[in-house]
Amino acid sequence: MTWIFRAAVIQGIQQLYIIGLWFWGSLITAQTPTGLVNGSYIANQVPTVLVITVPIAFFLFALGYVSYVGLPDYYRQSPDKIPSFYMSLLRRHVIPWFFFYVVVQNYWLTTTYGRSWEFLFKTKALPGYSVLLLSIGFFAVLWILLLWLFSFLSKTHPWIVPLFAIGLGAPRWAQMLWGTSGIGLYLPWLGNAVVSALASRGLWLWLGVLDTVQGVGLGMVLLLTLTRQHVAATLTAAQILGAGFTILARGTAPHKVGPAEVFPDFSEGVLPGLGKPFFWVCLILQLILPIGFFKFFRKEQVAKP
Repeated sequence: MTWIFRAAVIQGIQQLYIIGLWFWGSLITAQTPTGLVNGSYIANQVPTVLVITVPIAFFLFALGYVSYVGLPDYYRQSPDKIPSFYMSLLRRHVIPWFFFYVVVQNYWLTTTYGRSWEFLFKTKALPGYSVLLLSIGFFAVLWILLLWLFSFLSKTHPWIVPLFAIGLGAPRWAQMLWGTSGIGLYLPWLGNAVVSALASRGLWLWLGVLDTVQGVGLGMVLLLTLTRQHVAATLTAAQILGAGFTILARGTAPHKVGPAEVFPDFSEGVLPGLGKPFFWVCLILQLILPIGFFKFFRKEQVAKP
């Protein structure tokens, strides 16, 4: 229960911080799409940038300092050596599958990440502050309710969050498809542009909440199947692996400069979009991932119900 509560709180704060950054970026883009103000780049306007970024930098530095100083002495000692540590990583099937998950997610779902977030604030039917309030409603109010629900259920069922997360399928893929394929630009059956924009962005945010839940759940999969040393090594390796495949995707992926055939424009019609081969490759890979997690989590769970 404590692990779930901490992970959910951290994820919720992270999402609110990301939303704030994208909202700020959307305001700047709306004022100056080229990045120029009076002939100079907006980044060169030191007072405006410093007022926002420097307090954030000091706050994050203070958090890091407090976390480091507040650790007990136990965490400052060198860890004991574990015989055949790296071989034991490979023997736990959930770890190679987690690496496969990182490879698939970073190769297929990173190049359009920014374009997907632009969809949230890029609308003329709604003012920017209303989208920001809608985002806070999903990632603060709704997230708190989910946090309470999962914390309550985890008292007797510690596996509920991982299984729920695995059962969600591919919410991040669905969110990116909705935001980049043109499907959510206008929903004529809702009557007017304002209602259409609200409903479309509400669905995008709901898929984002589910994606965040899945991130917490997959983290719980590792915590419930591995020791702390194995979890730390797995996450460190995953960061390196993910960064490498993100770079590789930017240079070689079929959608390296746009949605292309991976997230085709369904506003032109359903059949032309379904005829794109890379659309199906990406979708099938995303749907395979939960199957492996379900199989290996149940088999290798440390404390089975």
